[in-house]
Amino acid sequence: MYHSSVMRRLSSNAFGLLALAISGLVCFTMMLMAATSKTPTALSTCTFAGNSVVTGSCGSIFNQTPAMTLRPADSVVGGVWRSGSSPSTVWFGDMTDQGYPNAPIQLQIYGADSGIFQTVYGWFPVTQYRTTPSGITFEMDAVHEVSPNALDAQIIHRAAEILSSPAVWNRSDNRKCPPNATTWSIFCAGVRAIEEITGGTGGGHGIDHRRPALEVIRGVVEDRSKGRSYNHALMGYNNDSTTTLADVQSLFSEALRRMSDATWLAAHGFSAK
Repeated sequence: MYHSSVMRRLSSNAFGLLALAISGLVCFTMMLMAATSKTPTALSTCTFAGNSVVTGSCGSIFNQTPAMTLRPADSVVGGVWRSGSSPSTVWFGDMTDQGYPNAPIQLQIYGADSGIFQTVYGWFPVTQYRTTPSGITFEMDAVHEVSPNALDAQIIHRAAEILSSPAVWNRSDNRKCPPNATTWSIFCAGVRAIEEITGGTGGGHGIDHRRPALEVIRGVVEDRSKGRSYNHALMGYNNDSTTTLADVQSLFSEALRRMSDATWLAAHGFSAK
């Protein structure tokens, strides 16, 4: 009787442990599947067909599936990406943008097969560029923006110099930056710095203002303004009555620090350098 009772208890305990183990395994599997399903595929294959003008797509990116058109360009439209090197190939064109007019895009290739794809949603790394009998193809990481470089640091330094006193601070930003302006918002100081440092057009054609310098500044503003409903981060923070000039200057200083913080850059959607 004693042995039978012990065996029943052991058997009951074994079944209980087995059930607990199975339950834990199921929970772990479900959590892993959920995490995997929420992780976007980084690389998008972009395929274009045509001769002097190519049309194509990179599939599902930016919460839509844009149709794209590219044309060969003799030189970069807008400012340079980085100092000391020039692209071997440039394509410029536009893409459909759901709910908005077509938006500009530019593909710059450096060396044999890598470069950047510039959009109104950011600048993204490109690899495996090649020509094909029917057109061109490349891989784009549409999830992670390119990391800032030395030119981006110069841009932020210059923006801080431009917006250095109350007399030149435009507290009523509307994201329009006339070339003859004598006052500047945070956004327009960044645009002016881009123009001066890179030779670009700032907000003129819709992609220079999405270079990493301003994207890092946007990231810092978003960190500082959690819980506030800004339609545009830089404009909202600039026009917020609680923002001081000291806040603006510390914004630029923090952005410069964050540029060399790999953990912060990765958490804010930038690619590894």
